[in-house]
Amino acid sequence: MGKITELLNKMKVLCNMNGGEDTFSEPVLKERISEWERENNATLCDELKEFYLFSNGMDLRIYFSTFSICKLEELSFKEGGVLGYDSSENFMEIGSFVGDGSVLCIDRNYNFCCAYEGMEIEESSLEELLEDELTSLEERVEEL
Repeated sequence: MGKITELLNKMKVLCNMNGGEDTFSEPVLKERISEWERENNATLCDELKEFYLFSNGMDLRIYFSTFSICKLEELSFKEGGVLGYDSSENFMEIGSFVGDGSVLCIDRNYNFCCAYEGMEIEESSLEELLEDELTSLEERVEEL
């Protein structure tokens, strides 16, 4: 089990034990990820591959916090792609942390690369963001 999977499982358990709600879709098969990469002439970073092998998108809500990541099918910088962020052509929104205003993004090479907070761009990995969110959720649970 990879680190992303471990963190997502911990978040899911914490959410379910404390009256939260989670929606994790069925995992994407490795073959489907390879097919998506061929169709889009792109390679997903290992963190996103691990995420999609765990769940094809997610929505987790607990204590006024929402964390979401879109489905694999919604990722596309091609014309007519479903998602986008502001007027930036270099990054695409793939999810968010509602509560702190962060927007999860990927770059044009389909690497998970940053979170927007207001107008600032913070370089980060998906693993770092999941670790931070899990720590924050654990602290809120202890306070209540």
